[in-house]
This record gives sequence, structure tokens and C-alpha cells, in this order.
Amino acid sequence: MVDEQSPNPGHDETIVPVKPGLKGLQPVVSKFNSETAISTPTLVITLGALALLVVGVFFVLPRWVEKQEPLQPLVEIVVPEFPDQSEEPSFTSEELEALRQEAEALLTKLLTQQGQLDGQSVVEWGGENFEQYEMLAREGDDSYLRNAFYDAIPAYSKTLEIGDILLRRSIDLIAAALSAGAEALDAGNATVAIEQFELVLGIEGENLMAQTSLIRAQQLPEVLSLMQAGEELRRAADYEAAAKKYREALALDGFWQPARTALEAVNAIISDRRFDTLMSQGLGALMEGAYSDAYDVFAQALVVRPDSSDALNSLIQAEQGQKLDEIILTEARALAFETRELWEMAVRLYTEMLETDNTLEFAQQGLLRARDRADLDLKLVNLMENPNLLFGDQVLRDAEVLLVEASSIQQPGLRLTSQINDLGRLVHIASTPVPVEIYSDEQTEVTVYRVGRLGRFLLKQLALRPGNYTVIGSRIGYVDVRHELQVLPGKDVSPIRVECMESIR
Repeated sequence: MVDEQSPNPGHDETIVPVKPGLKGLQPVVSKFNSETAISTPTLVITLGALALLVVGVFFVLPRWVEKQEPLQPLVEIVVPEFPDQSEEPSFTSEELEALRQEAEALLTKLLTQQGQLDGQSVVEWGGENFEQYEMLAREGDDSYLRNAFYDAIPAYSKTLEIGDILLRRSIDLIAAALSAGAEALDAGNATVAIEQFELVLGIEGENLMAQTSLIRAQQLPEVLSLMQAGEELRRAADYEAAAKKYREALALDGFWQPARTALEAVNAIISDRRFDTLMSQGLGALMEGAYSDAYDVFAQALVVRPDSSDALNSLIQAEQGQKLDEIILTEARALAFETRELWEMAVRLYTEMLETDNTLEFAQQGLLRARDRADLDLKLVNLMENPNLLFGDQVLRDAEVLLVEASSIQQPGLRLTSQINDLGRLVHIASTPVPVEIYSDEQTEVTVYRVGRLGRFLLKQLALRPGNYTVIGSRIGYVDVRHELQVLPGKDVSPIRVECMESIR
């Protein structure tokens, strides 16, 4: 039973939702590049050494000089002057240009990174790390604008490091939120699930899993309501109505496993009840000798429960009783189709009978007879509907053979007799030559395709069977000529002239 208030008791407390905001990233940023700045310890040691040197010059050296003989003139000791450490370091124009280019390259990367983070709504979950990221970026921008590129470079570099950490952590955050949202969804906690999936979409708006899961979470209350209604109907033994509720729940969320499990359970109950009803109806029809009705009912019972031996045995009994009735009826119908020269229908009927019982001799002989006549009928109909096919030599010869075959059939019937007469007339027309006259100039070689080479002449009279012919004229040094000649049965053909008159340049 599904409880709307607590869909999965005892499971909610195991869900650890992911909270936005990241802590713990505290980068230390130096104002100067470590390669170019003077470190503090080095400066202290240097100043200390200089102080000792001064003390020696003013106090120790005079006393030591008093004891020495003046062998050579004294040399003046000059204390070197050091630049003021508060002043900005000086660079040559070439060094400054190199620093500017490096700062610009880092800024370009930073702008791209900022676009990625903005697209992931980092302000919603970045926390102190993002605040530090923005602070360092501003420091870098300020240094860049006042041309202090030596300060902008370390600021930009550290900003990029923090940005990379934020981008990597966004991936972990997405994975954790998806996992927590899935657990909340399975537990029936729509509020937590929605919160987690919205968090993911705030970071990665195109995340397909989060989009799909968010829709499921938003529909979860309605799904749980339908499940509750289905359980109440199931307890009331209204299985059809309960199945409808479960199907509605699955229509809203096809991944909701409790609905699928419940639907399978009630469908099994419905299936058992339908099987019992069908078996009762089939046995009643079998006892009354209504074999066809019984066969249909038992076939439906086998669909409901394919592994039922009771249904299968009952179906065989109905089939045996049905076969005796069908054989007599089918033979009479098939012979009626043959008498009416409906050969395709006879073929279909004999084939169906042999699929039922391939030992039926009358069906075997009838199928061979009906197929031969159906094939003959198809050929005759094709030639009569397309008489132009007879203009081809091979088709005309085949038609003549077909006429002999058809005329040899005993008791041909009205349809075949009419077909023999019609095709015979068409064959006669297609075989009757038509006179054709071809004129030339005794210089042109004339060839008629399907007839042969005619040579050179002034006039050639031919007798051509109906059909389409191509006449070609050729002469050395001249362009070939071509004529298409159509010979129709019973129609005069106008004389044609074939001469090559255009010389080749």
C-alpha cells in the first residue's frame, strides 16, 4: 500500500541532500612574481651585512690604521645606495610589452572561464570560494588598468586556479545532487527531489537526466494519489478499475516501479479469471457440437495462457470435429470456383485446406489444376490488355505457343474460349505484314534494325510486321541520319527517304 504522506517510510532519513555553497578554498595570493620580486629574508641579510661593514669602517678601521705604517694611500670606502623598495620595479619597454601580452592572454582565458561559471550559476553555490575568485579578478583588473602587469599576472593566474577548482567541483556537485534526487524520488519525497534536480539544472541547464527526473518529481504527488486509489480498488476486488489507475500512474511516470509491479499483479488476476471463463464457454460449445465456436474460444484461452495443457487438448478436440465439417464444405466450394473459372480463389481455398491437412488428395490434385489454369489465365489477360507486346518477335512466338496450349484444354469454359478467340485475332493482326517504301540516293548505306542491312538503292519495298523500327543511313564523309518508323496493323505507312546529305567538316 502506498502512503501519500510517507511514500517510503524509514528511507527519507537516509537521503543526504546536496546544499549549494562550497567552503574551504583559501588561496594565498602574492603581489609579485616570485621570479622578479626581492624576497624579504634576502633583503634583511643584505642590510645587516652593510650595517656591520659601516661599523667596521667607522670604529675598527681607524684603530687598526693607527698601528700600521702608511705604506700606501688610503682608499675611500663608498657605501652603495639601494633603490627604495617602495618604488615600483622598472622594466624596459620590451619587458613591459611581454608582461602586457602575458596578462592579456591570462585575461582572455579568465573571461572564457567566467562565462562558463556564469552559465553554471556559480553565484548560487560558489560560496566564499567564488567571493575570493571575484576579489582576485578585480585586483587583476585594477592592476591591468594601471599597467601594473607584473601585479595583474599573478592575480589572474590565481583566479584561474580557483576557477578550475570551482569547475571541477561543479561536476561533483551535479553527480551528488543527481544521486540525492534519485534517492528522494525512489523514496517518494517530491520536495527534496525537486530541490536537487533544480540545483543541477541551475548549474547545467541542458542536463537531460535532471530535466527528465524533474518532470517525474513534479508529477510524483499525482502518481502517488493514483497508486493510493488503485490500492483501494484492488482491495475491493475491482481489478479492472485498479489496473486502469496503475496504467494512469505509469502514463505519468513510466519509470515508477511500484505502479508497474502492482499492474502486473492485478493483470495476472484478471488473466486467470478470463481464462476460467473462456474454458467454461469452450467446453459448453464442444458438448453442443459447435466445433468452430469451440475452436475459437479455446484459441483465445491459449492466448491468455499459452502453456495450458487443458486448453491445448480441448483445442485439438474442437479442431478434429471442425475438420470433418470443413473438408466437405471446402471441396464443394473449390469445385464451384473451378466451374466459374475463378482460378485464384480456387488456389487460395485448396492451399488453406492443405495447410490444415496436407494429406487431402482431392486438395492436392485440385491445387495443381487450379494453379495451371490461373497461370494460363494471367498470361492471356496480360497479352490481351497489352497487344503492343505482340509486335516483338519473341513475344509473338510465345503467344502462338500459348494459343496451342489453351486450345488443347478439354472443357475450356466460356471465359477461356473467349480468350482463345480474342488472342488468336490479335496474333493474326500482329503477324500480317504491312508494305513500306524506302527511298534513297544509291550513295547511302541503309540499315533497318530488326530487319537487317539493305545496302544502297533508289527504292526498296519492304513488308514489315506491325511494330517500331529504326532506320539508319550512313555514308563516308557525311553525318549519319536516323528515322523512327512505326508500323501499325491495318494502316498505310507513308514512304520515307533516307539520304546522308550533310558533309562532315
